Amino acid sequence: MGTADKIPIVLLPGMDGSGVLLTALIESLASFRPVQVISFPNDRPLTYDELTAFVLQRTPDGRFVVLGESFSGPIAIEVAATQQRVAGLVLASTFARHPMPTLLVPLARMLDLRWVPARVVEAALLGSAGSLDLKEGLGRVLAKLPREVLRARAWEVLRIDKRNRLCAVTCPILCLHGRFDRLVRRKCLDEITALHPRCEVRTFDAPHMLLETRPGEAALAINHFCDQLI
Repeated sequence: MGTADKIPIVLLPGMDGSGVLLTALIESLASFRPVQVISFPNDRPLTYDELTAFVLQRTPDGRFVVLGESFSGPIAIEVAATQQRVAGLVLASTFARHPMPTLLVPLARMLDLRWVPARVVEAALLGSAGSLDLKEGLGRVLAKLPREVLRARAWEVLRIDKRNRLCAVTCPILCLHGRFDRLVRRKCLDEITALHPRCEVRTFDAPHMLLETRPGEAALAINHFCDQLI
């Protein structure tokens, strides 16, 4: 079977919504099977429901695997719960229910990354695994993201709970988790596996941005998962 004949992957990027930082992963995956990246509109704030509708309008007509990174995990869950065409669900560094303490919810309305030193953002997302190019790329991407869009997405994250929708997912699930993830802790993965005990889990020595810092290893794990789908 040629690459073009394999089940495609629909990739939903993280908080930045662009997929720009996922170039290495996309190139690795594209050597195995078709990859479609759905970038989000960054010109206006959109709710999770609006972003899900945006994604559903752009998914393939045939069977596909949906991959949700970080912020996009709840969108990927909803797509998999809604569409019978979804052959598999990949959840990378993400959650079904918001990963932060409820007390932080009101603070999301005031979030502005301009207040946070770049080294703190880099430490939270990349740990010690980020190359200079990746750190510079992260800075450029965040600088282009309007603060009202970032605030709205942070607000959505802190309000989300897709556990019931995760229970409605019937396709196979793969979870990718970084041991050194400082944002989405192990408890978020445990919540997912408690609801789907047969979920496949791959753990990497990686920070939150595991797809960006371990693109080759992640691509191999994702492709192996896809190859097992009927």
